[in-house]
Amino acid sequence: MKKSFLILLLFTISVTSFAQELPFQKAELSDSVALANQMQQLATQCDTQNLSTLDQFKFQLIRGEYKDALTSIKKSVAEIPIDQRQYLDVYLHYAEAKLSTNFKNAFKNSYSKYVKKSDDIQVINLDKALILRDPTDYYVSDFNNTYSNIKSGKITQEIAKDLVKKYFLSTVFSSTGGIYFEEIKQDHKRRYVVNDSIVIPMKDGAEVSVVLVQRKESSTTKKSAILVSSIYTGTNVASAMLAASKGYVGVIANTRGKRLSKSDIKPLEYEHTDVYEVIDWICKQSWSNQKVAMFGGSYNGFTQWASMKHKVHPALKTIVPMVAIAPGIDYPMENNVLHNYSYSWNFYVTNNKFLDFEASNDFNRWNTLKNTWYKTGVAYNKLDSLDGQVNKLWNTYMQHPSYDDYWKKMIPYKEEFAKIDIPILTITGYYDDSQRGAIYYYNQHHKYAKNPNHYLLIGPYDHWTAQSKPQESLRNYKLDKSALINIEEDIIFQWFDYVLNGKEKPSILKDKVNFQVMDTDTWMHKPSLSAMTNDTLTYYLNATKTDDFFELMSEANPSKVNMIVDFKDRESMTNTDYYPWPLEKDNINLNDGLIFKSEALKEDVIINGSFTGNLEFSINKKDVDYSVIVYQLTPENKYFHLSYYIGRASFAKDREYRNLLIPNEKAKVSFNNSKLISKKIVKGSRIVVVVNVNKNNNAQINYGTGRDVNSESIKDAEIPLKIIFTGNSSISLPIWNSVKE
Repeated sequence: MKKSFLILLLFTISVTSFAQELPFQKAELSDSVALANQMQQLATQCDTQNLSTLDQFKFQLIRGEYKDALTSIKKSVAEIPIDQRQYLDVYLHYAEAKLSTNFKNAFKNSYSKYVKKSDDIQVINLDKALILRDPTDYYVSDFNNTYSNIKSGKITQEIAKDLVKKYFLSTVFSSTGGIYFEEIKQDHKRRYVVNDSIVIPMKDGAEVSVVLVQRKESSTTKKSAILVSSIYTGTNVASAMLAASKGYVGVIANTRGKRLSKSDIKPLEYEHTDVYEVIDWICKQSWSNQKVAMFGGSYNGFTQWASMKHKVHPALKTIVPMVAIAPGIDYPMENNVLHNYSYSWNFYVTNNKFLDFEASNDFNRWNTLKNTWYKTGVAYNKLDSLDGQVNKLWNTYMQHPSYDDYWKKMIPYKEEFAKIDIPILTITGYYDDSQRGAIYYYNQHHKYAKNPNHYLLIGPYDHWTAQSKPQESLRNYKLDKSALINIEEDIIFQWFDYVLNGKEKPSILKDKVNFQVMDTDTWMHKPSLSAMTNDTLTYYLNATKTDDFFELMSEANPSKVNMIVDFKDRESMTNTDYYPWPLEKDNINLNDGLIFKSEALKEDVIINGSFTGNLEFSINKKDVDYSVIVYQLTPENKYFHLSYYIGRASFAKDREYRNLLIPNEKAKVSFNNSKLISKKIVKGSRIVVVVNVNKNNNAQINYGTGRDVNSESIKDAEIPLKIIFTGNSSISLPIWNSVKE
């Protein structure tokens, strides 16, 4: 009987494994046994001959071939550096435990030994990957959603393979998560003393909750403190542990109202006083040597600048702001254009004392909201009415469309930068959403302070990798090896050792401005941002059109290019591709905006810095939100997204005061704060520029009436926008010419 069943099974496999489709009859997701049997059968039927060793392992595991799976995963693990295999090591211990008669005990024991043998940094990385960014819920829901959307009958080999891989992730993490959570947390207790019950009173009666982390050791030497000031409660303990493992005391101060604080939650508004008082508290502790340094990214970068709004605390010796937002400059609006991504962020950080992940990850809610708003054409200030929940912070933002006193009170303003005299290391990336904030601080500090001791490190990183360790690829672009630096674990603490302990400065900081030149595998080092550039490529818009492209010319010309945008049309959008994701693609939307193309470059050039624009046009409205995107069209006809600018014409001259346009009169609008980049552009490439008007579901729609944009609606769209660009309109690309060096 067993032999007949085996022959039948082998025959079934031979027939179905190479077929285009496989039989599929849905089981109940709640029936784990039936589901496991079905996934095992699918894994057996799938053609896996051309899969990678790691993917082969997944199918072997689901098929129940645990010895073979263990061999495959050991081979995969051997090829990956230990700091990049947090997931793989879970797979390895899972496969080993599957060979035991008691899976849970076997996994617990082996994983416990593994964690104890790991050094501090490795365990911190395990915490970040497996606890802080716990993937379990995502993998479970991803499999469940995929499975639920498949109809019974037959499925293709590709769908079957995808389903087995997702089942693998769902199964492995749901069955091990609780175990490795506990083992990692227990190991933290073995290495560190964590005091998470500290509440500090502020002078105005408010409270700030603080967490203190120290490495367990017998030394009584007083130490410097590394402070992270954050609204992201519960997410920075690993950073404090990292500081403790490096010989410092890690301190986390959460925004007032968060964690154990009984105050009201007020994002952005009180860091300019609260952080200073936290530093003062640190100096009075018995373990403190009265030296404090700060680091952190995004909001945690902003808090460092905020702490110096009124004066620099004598104990604050240095800051390392990474991808720092600048309220009113690049958050929640960009060049005075309010984006709706901040709408959900407000609920994420204010719904409770920690973080509301459920609200933040309710993508259906946020997508439905922005699509409904766009389709109906109601005013932007009705978003929370559509949502059905009052958004107090959002309504406050909308009352301050210019850079007014509301924003100015949060961070240093103009001459207030002059007194900041401590060493600073600013870190950001070419594709960091907060790059404009980071560079704003850098420029203002250099404008008002005399010879500031301020360094800049920037490369092909985004908002996340510029705070940690870049991966080999960013948005489908493979980074040069020289760009693969460990920012958080190496560069930052080398800087702290340099400033606080008199050790060598990080070797990568050879000058004040240090930037990686994409596609050259090299870094350049210059004394200032202006020194990055010694030449300029200037292109003028021209009405001559070949196929889908207008011309970019080297000289001004008398031509005119017209563009019409119907704001009543809600079946289509404009400016949907300005955000650089992916970085390189085969095609762009040639029907969205005005597309201009240059002649082929006759020699290699390096674009270094921020492109500028001087647009001359007339418009039949009083205002317009516009964008400019710059691409490299490679000799292989690939479009590489270099940089973009988006802004409001009425604030182009001054972000603090709105200067409306005069309808049908020629206007000149200039900008110089596009996203900075450094990249080699090879001979034969062309520059493609897309000039557009912003009309989509991701930001305000400026109908051009001259009234408050937040109150405008589709009722103001009776007359289409008509804009006429002249041939005096130019785009200038800053370049480095080695011949002039």
